[in-house]
Amino acid sequence: MTSVVVLSRGGRDMKGVDVQRGVPEKVAELHPSALPKAQQQRRQRVVDAASELLLSNEFENIQIRDVAERSGVALGTVYRYFTSKEHLYAAVMADWSAADPIKRGEKADMNLVPAERIRSRLHYTVDRLHEFPTFLRLQSVLRQSTDPTVLGLFLGFSDQAVRSYRAVLSDLEPDDAADIIRISTSVLAHEMELYGLGRREISEVHRLVDRMVDMIFSSRSIASAGPREAVNE
Repeated sequence: MTSVVVLSRGGRDMKGVDVQRGVPEKVAELHPSALPKAQQQRRQRVVDAASELLLSNEFENIQIRDVAERSGVALGTVYRYFTSKEHLYAAVMADWSAADPIKRGEKADMNLVPAERIRSRLHYTVDRLHEFPTFLRLQSVLRQSTDPTVLGLFLGFSDQAVRSYRAVLSDLEPDDAADIIRISTSVLAHEMELYGLGRREISEVHRLVDRMVDMIFSSRSIASAGPREAVNE
């Protein structure tokens, strides 16, 4: 990916140079798995500390020095692993997503008709984001980033979510499944963004999920489709 330098509101360029404190930039180009084991563990401590801080604080209110202090890792070392706060929290989001049992391979109940499987999956997403609202709002921040590294991590997180939805509808025709996923996740993202902004009650989001699924599967050819052998991905 090509590096792009854009000054952010906090006085930090998108490649990680802290303009105010003059912390030197050092881009970590290696995949985390390519780091020596001790460095992998140190990097993970940073991610875990950042995640813990996000549980009770908004992204905008967290400083890299807070993460460094909580993790017990020197500030300069944090910047060796993560080129910016957005980069760090994109890694946090990826970790949080990977810890989701559904995305780790928990199987859908293929005895249910497709409509009920996707309905359950959508309600699960609403409940999880309702439980972790700061992670919900972090998604909106990362989605607007112009940093290619951040966008790459975010796209990986998004692709992982889409794959889990595909698994739920693996017995439908691929084009039908792709359209259903595109429609339902787009509506869900919009409604959850409104919830994150305090403009939508979570009960209303759940109601709209049910309404949307009923409308999508109103065609008898889809709504009555029984399960068949799942397609391995």
